[in-house]
Amino acid sequence: MNKYTKKQIKIALVYILILAIISTGIFLIISSKRPSCNDKIQNQGEEGVDCGGPCPPCPWQLQKPVEVIFVKAFSTQENYVDLVAKIRNPNKEFGIKSFDYIFKLYDLDNNLITTKEGTSYLLPQKTKYIISQRNLVNSKISRIDFEIKNVQWQQLFEYQEPEFLIKNINLDQDEKGARLSGNLENRSSYNFAEVDIYAVLKNKNSEIVAVSKHKLYTVLSQELRYFELNWPFPLREEIEELEILAETNVFENTNFIKEYQRKEREYYR
Repeated sequence: MNKYTKKQIKIALVYILILAIISTGIFLIISSKRPSCNDKIQNQGEEGVDCGGPCPPCPWQLQKPVEVIFVKAFSTQENYVDLVAKIRNPNKEFGIKSFDYIFKLYDLDNNLITTKEGTSYLLPQKTKYIISQRNLVNSKISRIDFEIKNVQWQQLFEYQEPEFLIKNINLDQDEKGARLSGNLENRSSYNFAEVDIYAVLKNKNSEIVAVSKHKLYTVLSQELRYFELNWPFPLREEIEELEILAETNVFENTNFIKEYQRKEREYYR
């Protein structure tokens, strides 16, 4: 190998080294700009820790949306209507810690009559009623829209649904109104600050005739509590079917209580 050939080889090696250095620099620059999805920090536009945004979707972003089964409005007294929506969470491990809802009522000319808003929660694989009572409406309703927004999903690990039993149901009706009474038995091992009760009354065709809701405070473990719901107007149809549901918000730590602090006085019956 002559001197000229050796010189060419040295020059070639220098070029190769320069290209390698440039390539390594470019790679490091590009790598530094790539999202880091395993640093256990919520940064770089992530919607959760190492998920969402530039990273793979967060678990709650893969959940099926809430199903709206039906929305209904029915007259109770002159110019007043009750609203009810039946919804369902189809997901097994994810509940909704909080969501906002809105009823929108439209008249025959498609003008917005009124809106009714609220906030609620929804447990995994559960169906519930959203109820809004005594809404003043001075026009005939032609359409009702129901929207759910600002959904806050939360995964529940080793979730055990609180066990409530509704018993001793009694419905009294006369020309002045109706009264539904019963007992709630808390068969779970927890004391709850609040328990929500929903009542849906149906006719012989399983059509909703009346709805109501009630809140019990400070429901102790293994306790039997009396509840009562009233309609200050006569029901327009005979009631053939009763659907009574009870649930509590397990997403709120303050709902689990250890001490006996009754917020309202109620007697067992």
